[in-house]
Amino acid sequence: MFIFITVFFHILQVFIKNVNKMALEINQIIEQEIKHVLNETRVMEHDNFKFRQQVENPKFHNYDGFSGDYDVDITKSDIIINWNIKFWVNQSGIENFFIAVTGVEGNYLVEMYNKQSDAKEQETPKEINDVKIPWKFSLGDATLIKGGSLYVDNLIFNFTTGECQVTFA
Repeated sequence: MFIFITVFFHILQVFIKNVNKMALEINQIIEQEIKHVLNETRVMEHDNFKFRQQVENPKFHNYDGFSGDYDVDITKSDIIINWNIKFWVNQSGIENFFIAVTGVEGNYLVEMYNKQSDAKEQETPKEINDVKIPWKFSLGDATLIKGGSLYVDNLIFNFTTGECQVTFA
């Protein structure tokens, strides 16, 4: 009987030790989850971070005129880009940011020149969004430095691929 009681108390001590160990592990898991929730990132956006900017001298590539009898050049343009910044924030501050272009608007002037004489024969204003496929925007690197500026420096429209490359400065 004495052996039975000794074995029983030994098993009880091991059981209590394991329960305490499990309780400690559960507490550690809870602490980690609380830290994770407190440091969880979220996206912050606001109308103050939406921009409407006129871009000087955008470039136009691969414009296909309606006839092969003319050389085509795009000269004047009045293009506006709409873009915004969204911030990823956590408990410690700003973790990262990303930029989204919401669209472009405006017009450009197509000039057609006679291939033989190089004489300008026609000028046609065109709307930038009057294209078969909506523009896809490809953003270059954008570095925001304390005390510095971030703005769209240039746009390159490729009429063949439907891509608009956006360069920031």
